[in-house]
Amino acid sequence: MRKLILLFICITALVSAQQTELSEADAILNDLFVADSLDVLDLFDDLKKQDYLYLTVLYNNKTLFSGRDFGVEQYSAFPSISYINGNNFFANLSSGYYSGITPNWDFVTISGGYSNYIDTKKTLLATGVYSYSSYTQDVADLNNHRISIGLSYRKKWFRNSLTAGYLFGGASSSFVSNNTYVSIDLLDTKTLDISIQPRLGLFWGSQTDRQEFVRYRPYRIEVIDNDYFQLLNTELSIPVEFDFGNWDIEIDYTFSAPNPLPSEENLENTGFISFSVGYLIGL
Repeated sequence: MRKLILLFICITALVSAQQTELSEADAILNDLFVADSLDVLDLFDDLKKQDYLYLTVLYNNKTLFSGRDFGVEQYSAFPSISYINGNNFFANLSSGYYSGITPNWDFVTISGGYSNYIDTKKTLLATGVYSYSSYTQDVADLNNHRISIGLSYRKKWFRNSLTAGYLFGGASSSFVSNNTYVSIDLLDTKTLDISIQPRLGLFWGSQTDRQEFVRYRPYRIEVIDNDYFQLLNTELSIPVEFDFGNWDIEIDYTFSAPNPLPSEENLENTGFISFSVGYLIGL
């Protein structure tokens, strides 16, 4: 059994700095239901045409926003339950826990979508997803709704996924992400599979860059908001995956290199470790 991750993750943060202010709606773009984590290609290839439940828990030892570390030391966890239909429909219920905020349980997300191949060779897979998020705190301009479409190409050990999304319900935003994977099998037996899938991820998104200017004659502070759509973050991830029976365990190290906005300075590259456990139940 290959890894079947249906984690629809959303991350919230109130982020401000002296010269740059990113709205919460902007900061969560690349963490809100990462459609590229829908490994439905493996799902179609390895599962029988029947219904399944997939239970997962994901743990991160560090929480970043658009690849940025704003100095809040906290870990996060995301339990999730997914329903996978034999006719290529799927639905998901997930929640997020953050150690550094109050209340710790920050959101509940409900998602649903459909995936199918669009070529006879089964190398191109199209996916459409809608998600709705309910938050424990009422934050102005936060987008509760999200629509995304994705196109994945796979041939043997290579895969590339391109995803575009639109968030609305508050201060609307959009994003584009591209993830390139290489699959390397380390062990393949009847009882245990071990593999690594190095990933290079690029994330473009809408950001609001707020700058404050002090004028002395006359003395006043002017605030100017500039909206940008640009490359925000680059990630290199090296996961090690263990599959045995219905269990799926993954240990992942991710190196994140954020691309600064015009007013941002001294952004640091950051690495973090993730650990996930999944269990597949046939219905």
